[in-house]
Formats: sequence, structure tokens, C-alpha cells
Amino acid sequence: MSWIGQSYYKIASTRAGRGVLRAGLAGLRACGLLREFRLPLEALALDHPLAAELQRLWSRIHWAGTDGMMPPEQLLAVVRLAYECPVEGDTVELGAWVGLTTVHLAAACQARGRGDVFAVDTFAATKERGTTYASAAKYGGSTLARFHETVRASGLERRVHAHVGLTTEMADRHRDRPIRFLFIDADHSYDGVKADFETWSPHVAPGGLIVFHDYAIADVRRFVDEEVRGQSWLEPLPGRVDPNVFAITKSSEPARRARTPSRPALAAAAIVR
Repeated sequence: MSWIGQSYYKIASTRAGRGVLRAGLAGLRACGLLREFRLPLEALALDHPLAAELQRLWSRIHWAGTDGMMPPEQLLAVVRLAYECPVEGDTVELGAWVGLTTVHLAAACQARGRGDVFAVDTFAATKERGTTYASAAKYGGSTLARFHETVRASGLERRVHAHVGLTTEMADRHRDRPIRFLFIDADHSYDGVKADFETWSPHVAPGGLIVFHDYAIADVRRFVDEEVRGQSWLEPLPGRVDPNVFAITKSSEPARRARTPSRPALAAAAIVR
């Protein structure tokens, strides 16, 4: 890490330092500078415990130095949702790639002092309709080793667990572990998203969040708009928190039982994200 990065993290390690950086960022933006720059400066406006935990994470894994697929503003939106979710339980991430989003979700759990993160993936670069990501070739066809490296470097190993396999085959492991935050970012086909939703949503605790990434993709948006919105056991809140992130809240248990499909329509391969 450069001396600039080291200096930044040292200043941002205190509440007063974050205040100075926020003021400096506001001044630069007023002059037309850094308006498109997000992480790590944007996180300075977050609630103090989460901001402090993210600063610790970024001091170990510099935010720009890891091969993650999610744009920083979307990552920050998802992490904030995970932190603010008020119920007890675990976080489940469907589609993990090399673990960048995983460790950010773990930082949210650490800041709240509740739950672990379970990352579900084949780690074989699988995606829609049996295809694979060409970029996985540089990892020898599997991102699992890189995922574990990311987790070790984060210092949050005790909060993270990997489930290696198809997303729709792993849900039974959480039959007795309520989920407070379900992040769906695996197979982005209509049938794939549907299968993941129907397989995992019964394990989400009342009041928990179900978050869809890549809402801007036509199949994801069509599934959410046609089959998720309007369900009596779901509340469309907070809704679209980013053009590519849509979140819903699970309501009461009796309503869920009345409307939840009995089994998934299709098996969906986990996607690395």
C-alpha cells in the first residue's frame, strides 16, 4: 500500500479523523473534484461502528486491490443494508467469486456483533445456462483458493464459512439457522433467480432482508417484478436502493407459509461474483 493509503487509514481510524476527511471531501467536491470517487471516502458518512470496521478491513485489504466484480457504490449499498438489518441470524451470500463482497458482509456482521456469513458457490466460475467466466482461467479454473486468501487477509475468518456446491443444494444446511440477510447474486437467468429465491427464502427470518444484485439485468428484474412484488408475505421495502440493487423485507411467518412455493422450480448453478 502506498504512503498515501497508509496516511488515509491512519487519519480515518478515529471519529475526529473521519470528520476531517468528510469535510475535506465535501470541499473538493464543491470545487468539482472527486465527484465520481466512492470507496473508501464515501463510507465516512456511515454509522460509526460500521465505518470503523470498514476502515479496519480496508487497512488489510485495500479497497481497489482485489478482483471483485461489484462496483464500489453497489458494494457500499449492500453492506449498509446488511448492517442496518435489525433481526438476529446469519448472512447468506449466493455467489462469492473471490470473496470481496463476502468479507465486506462479514465486516457488517462484526460491526453489529451478530451472525456469520455463509458464502455459497461452486467456485468453478459457473454462470447462466451452463457457461463459465473466462476470467476464472487465471485462477486455474477455481476461485476457491483466492477466496480463502481474501478471507484470511481480512482478519474475519471466524465470521466466514464457505459452502462449495450448487446454491439450490445447500439450503437445507440452514434449516435450523435463521437468516437475517439473504444476498442473491448467483445464476442471473429468470429460472436461476427463481430457484434460488424459492429454495432459500423460507429460511429467512421474519423481518429479514432478501437482496437481489444485478436488478438491472432483464431476467432478474422481470422475476422480481412479476413474482416477488405483490407477495403478501413480503414488503417491497427498502426497494431499489441502487439501480442494480433491489431489497425486500420478509413479513410474518403465517403469511409466508401461505404463499411460499413448496419446492424450487429448477436447480441453479452457483455463480461466482
